Amino acid sequence: MHKNSEAEKTVAPVAMAMEAVTAVPASSSHDGRSERGLMAVTTAALASSSHDGGLGRVYEVFLSFRGLDTHLTIADSLYETIKHAGISIFKDDEELQVGKEIEGSLLQVINKSRIYILIFSKNYASSKWCLRELTHIVKLSRDDDEKMILPIFYDVDADDVKLKTELYREALQKHESDSEKDIAKQWEEALREVGRIKGWNLKDYGLYRITNLMVEEVSSLLRTRRTDLPNHLVGIKDRMDHIMNLLDLGAFDVRFIVIHGMGGIGKTTLVEAVFRQISPQFQGYYCFLKDVRSHDIINLQKKLLSDILNLSCPNLSFIDEGTDLIKTRFHGKKVLVVLDDIDSWDQIMRLADKPNWLGGGSRIIITTRNIEFLVKEGEDDNVPTSNSGQFSFYDMPDMNSHDALQLFCECSLGCAKPPPNYMDITIKLINVLGGLPLALNVVGSMLRGKCRSTWEGTLCKLKKVMNEDVKKQLMISYKALEPIQQQIYLDIACFFFNKEKTTAVKYWHATFGYPTEIEINILKRMSLIKISDNDRLWMHDQLRDLGRNIVHPESGEIHMRGSRLWSPEDAFHVVLTETVAKQLKILQLEDCPFLRKMPKFSAISQLEKLILRCLRLRKIDKSIGNLQHLDYLKIESGAIESLPESIGDLKSLAVLRIDRTLLVKPHSNGNLVNAKHLILPRREFQKLPNSIGQLESLLELDIRCSKINELPHSIGNLERLKFLCCSNCYLENLPDSIGRLQSLVNLDLSGSRIKSLPDCIGNLKSLKVLNLNYNHISELPKTIGMLENLKWLDAGSKHLKGEIPSEIGALSLLKFLNLSDGRFSALPTTINQLSNLLTLELHDCDSIQQLPELPKSLMRLTIASKSLTTIPDFSNLTNLVALYVVGGSVREQPNIEGIERLRALRDLTLSVGKVALPPTDFSSLSQLYRLRVSCADSRSLTRLPSSLRELSLEDVQSPIDWSVFSNLENLLILCIGSYSLREIQFEVLGKLQKFNRLWMSKCPLLKTMSVLPGLKEIKALFLEQLPQLTEIQGLGELKSLQDLSIRMCNSIKSLNESDVSNLQNLKRMEFWSCESLESVLGVPKSCQLIIRGCPRFNRDGKSLFMYHEHAKLLLASMVVILSLFMLCISLMFG
Repeated sequence: MHKNSEAEKTVAPVAMAMEAVTAVPASSSHDGRSERGLMAVTTAALASSSHDGGLGRVYEVFLSFRGLDTHLTIADSLYETIKHAGISIFKDDEELQVGKEIEGSLLQVINKSRIYILIFSKNYASSKWCLRELTHIVKLSRDDDEKMILPIFYDVDADDVKLKTELYREALQKHESDSEKDIAKQWEEALREVGRIKGWNLKDYGLYRITNLMVEEVSSLLRTRRTDLPNHLVGIKDRMDHIMNLLDLGAFDVRFIVIHGMGGIGKTTLVEAVFRQISPQFQGYYCFLKDVRSHDIINLQKKLLSDILNLSCPNLSFIDEGTDLIKTRFHGKKVLVVLDDIDSWDQIMRLADKPNWLGGGSRIIITTRNIEFLVKEGEDDNVPTSNSGQFSFYDMPDMNSHDALQLFCECSLGCAKPPPNYMDITIKLINVLGGLPLALNVVGSMLRGKCRSTWEGTLCKLKKVMNEDVKKQLMISYKALEPIQQQIYLDIACFFFNKEKTTAVKYWHATFGYPTEIEINILKRMSLIKISDNDRLWMHDQLRDLGRNIVHPESGEIHMRGSRLWSPEDAFHVVLTETVAKQLKILQLEDCPFLRKMPKFSAISQLEKLILRCLRLRKIDKSIGNLQHLDYLKIESGAIESLPESIGDLKSLAVLRIDRTLLVKPHSNGNLVNAKHLILPRREFQKLPNSIGQLESLLELDIRCSKINELPHSIGNLERLKFLCCSNCYLENLPDSIGRLQSLVNLDLSGSRIKSLPDCIGNLKSLKVLNLNYNHISELPKTIGMLENLKWLDAGSKHLKGEIPSEIGALSLLKFLNLSDGRFSALPTTINQLSNLLTLELHDCDSIQQLPELPKSLMRLTIASKSLTTIPDFSNLTNLVALYVVGGSVREQPNIEGIERLRALRDLTLSVGKVALPPTDFSSLSQLYRLRVSCADSRSLTRLPSSLRELSLEDVQSPIDWSVFSNLENLLILCIGSYSLREIQFEVLGKLQKFNRLWMSKCPLLKTMSVLPGLKEIKALFLEQLPQLTEIQGLGELKSLQDLSIRMCNSIKSLNESDVSNLQNLKRMEFWSCESLESVLGVPKSCQLIIRGCPRFNRDGKSLFMYHEHAKLLLASMVVILSLFMLCISLMFG
């Protein structure tokens, strides 16, 4: 993109050139440069304006034209437009330098260019110079497929260039008189060859349109070259692919893409690579605003306007003036704007707030550590949205171990992997740094050229103190937190890292006196923590170390110094010596192997939280009763058989959790008047004391996994109790007093031994969640219809045999109903009265033959029954988003017309076994992204929606009509199961740009499969239960393959070694239960190889460990551990 500052520098030399031009005679020789529009006189003046090293520079586009015809029209227009789009283009009269021969220099430029735009005009063939250029360009394009010729027919037609008319033939005849005939013959062949290339005719498009078309075409052709990233960028390709999918540059709407993640994780590096790749497609209208958080809005607006509009720095007096200027001047323009590292909504609002400010196809890419400001107030679903258009979010993933190793080695050693004598120290350093790209880069660069002793000293230091440069970056996010959010962040870092969220929430509820879900969500949106799939709190190792560094006794954060002790060494020392700072509020003792008895607590009388996880701890001192500020107590010790009576004196105690102890019965605890949460999840507990009814403040009682078989009658006194969990315990019945728990919201009896519910269950008017999953209840009581606030009922159990009571229809607020695995034969017709029901689960209800009319409110329906004889009519369920139907007794072709009308459907499973479906047009389901269908006759699939991302075909009995797949431009995953044919072709899949994953299973007759050409770009290939498969043809051509899994393919003995060695992007290869597998050779060193249950696999000298250096280390570690174990045995018994 050209800026005014550059243009001003060229004014003087251009003026000098123009003066020189006026002195040149109008005529010149036919072979001179002036006939191409290049005044040789101007080259000296223009050379002084060169900033790029002249002809030594590599140009992407070479523009060939006859200046006499086109210099002031299409040639100039094309040159300026392409150059403004940020593409380097050579146009002779502005690029030649003094002191170089025209022919030699020009040929060098032509040789290095990639795209040649040839403008054919009436006098083009009259110029020997143009014909020489043309001939050389044609020769280059013949020898190099990457060099492209784009012809433009200015005031001629393609037939003229093909020499089918007299126009160019006459010109060539004139050249023959003063040129050798063989040269003229070469010119003739070159013209004919270019004439056969499809080009652009000016009279068909017009000057303006043809100029824009050429810019788009050139940008598209150069895109592959722009994707070549610098060598130092590691592990970025997959992430770029995700962003490119979100950008969807072919769509004409305006899109906002948000890349979010913790500081130092590589957001800016990623967006810079994406910007580099796609900016040429925006015809010069692009701008990268880096580190937005650190700059004032007016200066950012000035740079944005300057870059997009090609202006000198505009004079803005106030912010609103800049906003108005952006809004008016950007309207209708297709722009690309990167807002890097923003932290407030105001920054977006002032720079690129509304989609209607911009032209169609515009893209705004945002990077941020914090997406909290993008969330509407009142949102509780953790899905960021904004009233500023549709945002797409990309959560920056952590760097995997392989990429972390490569990045660190590139920074520290200048190579992709360390030498053998540095492997151990390198892996230790990477583990300490947590694989954070910023930390790897900073520390790696610091160690470059240093000896091993320096590396070891750095490792030792990093184990104790965080690197200051890394800490400085991470502290930005910490300091942006409010005080309570900081406390929660520090608690997670010190105590709740990788612990269950529910436990921590109760802890903070006891601390702050209110639910802390909002604060947890804020930490999540600020990329400081994550919630794992199993609902555990997690944060990056570097963020954890930052928190622990902040509360360290020697920390610079004085107000937090020494407030928490989590290190076993530090905490154990404090307890034994009874010396601790007065500000100690939280003490966690964990893995203290020599601690048998807790000493007196008098020295830490201000303690608020006490966590004891010491497996050999037998006794707790009675002085614990003096901790009058203690509100949270967790005891987890397999050696404790009794607790001191004084625990009952802890008047402030709100949470008591006793786990993994030898206690058979909790102590009488009626004095814990403020206790809100009592959690006793351990099998050793056999009985609850009757005094539990005195805990009037109790909100939660959790006795899961205990041996308690009955609840005391006094439990009915717990009028404030909201949560009662008796899951997986020995409980056989509920006392009638349970009906007095008027505040109970959640009752969990799943996995218990209860066989029936008392009728008084209907008195629980506040109950919202009732979980009866996998217990022994045979029928539901009729009084269940009295639970007027019930929203969630899970009664899935194989023991549920009785009739479902019709009273269930009275549960007007019910949203979720699960009756899976039940042995009942029908649903009551009253189920249609559940007007708020969103989800109905009837999985493996094998006695159901048909369904009654269902409520129209349903969004998710699952019905799977071996007795289901017909597919019900679902046409009235227009709100369905997910539908799962499996009928095991369907014998006749089902009528599924109703499904075709479910326009909101996104996930559909339709399985009727060996019965062929009628010809079905699924294309009307424009929202459908996942389709699983039994396909006995593949002709039944007449059309599929282009929105599909996942497609599964089961019970395939006839050849697949691949033409149906041709429009699946969004398909990512294809699964083929129970395929009964001997061969399969994948050709059409190669035309699906996004397709990257294939799963084939249960194909009993398939012996060989050819993966070319359809699977050439595939990234993951899974083959399972293909018993006759012996060969995968073309495997070595799958250059993008990253994951290869072969399971239960009992005829495969080995894979072609040369094929495997060509898979340089392969990261994981696994063989499971392949009985004939003998060897796997040629595995790339960076690939993880997993072999399980393959009895014939050769391990004599060419074992699994030979293929991987990391595995060698693992083997060595196992040897060391085994040696230490044997030494301990000899010391104990020797």
